[in-house]
Amino acid sequence: MKKFTHLFLIATLCSSSIFAIGGLGLQFGQSSFSVAESSPETGSPYVSLTNGSFDGAYVFGGYLYIDAIPFIDLEVDANLRGNLYDINFENFAGPMDPLEFGWASADIYYTLRKKVFGFSIPVLGGAKIHAGGGMNTHTTTPVASIDMIEELLGGNLESGDPSDLASNLADYLDDNGIDATGFHIQAGLQFKLLMLDTFINYRYTIVKDVVPDVSGFGSMNLRIGFGI
Repeated sequence: MKKFTHLFLIATLCSSSIFAIGGLGLQFGQSSFSVAESSPETGSPYVSLTNGSFDGAYVFGGYLYIDAIPFIDLEVDANLRGNLYDINFENFAGPMDPLEFGWASADIYYTLRKKVFGFSIPVLGGAKIHAGGGMNTHTTTPVASIDMIEELLGGNLESGDPSDLASNLADYLDDNGIDATGFHIQAGLQFKLLMLDTFINYRYTIVKDVVPDVSGFGSMNLRIGFGI
């Protein structure tokens, strides 16, 4: 019995030492921005294209951080964010039914952060406020444009069959992602209860060519993971 107890204590200490260097988990959130309805110039009175408006994006991803380095923590998180909007197109062949399609972005954030101060909360245990910043990379689907529609219709913009758009658009967006790099600042509140980590983070991202006509956007994220 004593040997079993000793082995259990050793295993517990080893597990604690592993998680003491950082943590990992899942991230959920909401990005705040507004994309207005747009009607690109078509160059023809018989052709029209309208992209519907949409507000914000839902965020889902994962994170990993290391706090074994003195004075500074290293953090990386990868996310998918997206929302839906309607595409309306009309030419000689007639209007197509509104096509509901998704705007999406795959993002990776690299952050250096530092604890501002820590405190204890009854029942929850330890907590700390941290702040930091870093760089980020994005691959984003483009919104519909006249050049895109013309290519999908085989160059026949005025009389091509609009029904072809629905079947071809997804492949086009997958093959024509927009790459961008930006910077961000963030601040967060971290709670710890034994090996369970919970974060509430606010982040502001400064980047072009991700959200249409927007050079920056904010995100509020909730993280749940493990670490000590």
